[in-house]
Amino acid sequence: MNNLLLDSEQLRILNWRATSKDIAAVVGPPGCGKTTVGSSLAVKLIAEGLATRVLLVAYTNAAANEFGWELCNILGNTAEKFCVRTGNPTGIDPILNDYIPFRRHIQDIVDKKIVICTTLSLKMLTRNMRFDNIIVDEAGINRIEHILWPFSCGIDPMASYKWHNNNEDDNNQNNQIHDLMDLIVKSGVIATVIGDPKQSRPISPDRRDYSAIEWIIKRTRSDTLRLSHRLPDQLSGLVNDFAKYGGLRSAPEIASRRLTLEIQPDIEYRDIIQPSEVTTWVDISKGIEEPIGPSSWANETEAKACARICHQLNYVAPKKSIVIITRYTAQKQLIRSYLQNMGIGDRMKVTTTTGALGTQADIVIFSLVRNNSENNVGAAGTLQDVNVAISRSKEKLIILGNFEMMLNGWTFSSTESRRGNKSPTRELAYLVDHKYGKVVNPPEILSK
Repeated sequence: MNNLLLDSEQLRILNWRATSKDIAAVVGPPGCGKTTVGSSLAVKLIAEGLATRVLLVAYTNAAANEFGWELCNILGNTAEKFCVRTGNPTGIDPILNDYIPFRRHIQDIVDKKIVICTTLSLKMLTRNMRFDNIIVDEAGINRIEHILWPFSCGIDPMASYKWHNNNEDDNNQNNQIHDLMDLIVKSGVIATVIGDPKQSRPISPDRRDYSAIEWIIKRTRSDTLRLSHRLPDQLSGLVNDFAKYGGLRSAPEIASRRLTLEIQPDIEYRDIIQPSEVTTWVDISKGIEEPIGPSSWANETEAKACARICHQLNYVAPKKSIVIITRYTAQKQLIRSYLQNMGIGDRMKVTTTTGALGTQADIVIFSLVRNNSENNVGAAGTLQDVNVAISRSKEKLIILGNFEMMLNGWTFSSTESRRGNKSPTRELAYLVDHKYGKVVNPPEILSK
């Protein structure tokens, strides 16, 4: 395997997991190459005779397809010889199928050294299929029960038979799931669980409803990648301090990367788009939030501002990729409608923080939406959601929202009318204003 593809942090994790005989977690902050490490580990295990068969599993088809593309990058034309993709055919990348075959027949799968599958599709494979080593990606969005199935593929057939019989009778009650996980951890399974609990996790009032990687971190060993190949220095510093990764930094080749423009912006937008400032917070305080349905919110002033900034960016940086991110589906739909009216709807991607997982773009605009006299930030201030939004950009991050409200924001319990906990947006606002960016007043055109 060509180790030149990996940086020093990735090599450190790779060598640790290749020689380990246990279950452990690898925390991968944004842009650190989680999927690259997982794919490289699979190849190393096979190439060096450390395993005869390796399972690469992810919860979504998109993540499973990314495994495939990483394997193509590593193995080149030999990927077809060693790898197979299985599961639901509707989720397969048709272009990937030209390089790594998609198969559902058991014998075609058994003959391959590296098997790529989604968590749910794994249930369709034979219960007698065994793997020496299991690699689970994007485990920050997996619940504990989602990794019971792949883990069961790493234990002996008799134990697997007993486990499946028990599993068929359980009703996904927390105690039963935790007991099963404890048994599997003790059974000798060798697995690497990769993800980031500070990017996304299941949201539940049950304190034991951990994501898969949170559970592994609490019960076994873990280590963290530290080198981001996406975030320039000002963004890696912001994300590191906000989410407290404990040392996330930019790769040397991208640390000083900044936005480049083809022409000068209109004077009203120059402070906002300023390329030398990686993060700009546009303090829009006049827009009022509006509840849409039982659990969503929209802010028309912010939506219009997003669309107008996008229109200007399309003019001054037409070759740059742009993503608009918001916590709320109602806001996403409102922004999208304004972009469509401007004729640039197909040029920009608008998504929620959940949908932004795995996304990256040259320029990211983050619409906070919430604006009220009680400083109630609500779900818009969840650490995981905010961390996703601020870590997608490769060159420029623009945040839209009431700065003072976020600086003094509270999260509220659904069962209480009084103030709850301080919102993580307080830390974000402080870091942008004092260390990693600039807060600017909006031009009049964005306040209408």
